[in-house]
Amino acid sequence: MQRKGMVDALHQARSVLRPGGILIDARPDSRVLAHVEREGRRVATLRTQAAEIRDDAASDRAVAIVKRERIFRRVRAGRMWHRMPFEDRAEFDAYLREHLRFAHRGTWTAAWRAHQREWRNDPLEVVRAIRFEVLETALDR
Repeated sequence: MQRKGMVDALHQARSVLRPGGILIDARPDSRVLAHVEREGRRVATLRTQAAEIRDDAASDRAVAIVKRERIFRRVRAGRMWHRMPFEDRAEFDAYLREHLRFAHRGTWTAAWRAHQREWRNDPLEVVRAIRFEVLETALDR
């Protein structure tokens, strides 16, 4: 069986870690919608582009393969929240236009649409989930 992509990268990472060494796999969690907040209130959601969802699924499969092969074992896993502040709507829109992971348009709430003129210069914050898994190399390899 020929290994490709992330499975190869995980095998390579294993080759430079000592027995019992730690690898942290941390990446955006496309299973949870990112959202935009204004003053702590959710005003939009952001979808992940389809190609990124496929890449995330391939990465999940690669991690599952190396765990099944007992090259790594899970020590801990979880989710944390990554907050990205923006000065105003214009700065956020510029960021979103160039972003490769998110769809280039958010789905705005009725509250935002009703107040968008008065809120357009207010600070915004993108909040997205980051999932992580702490993996330990097998001691017998």
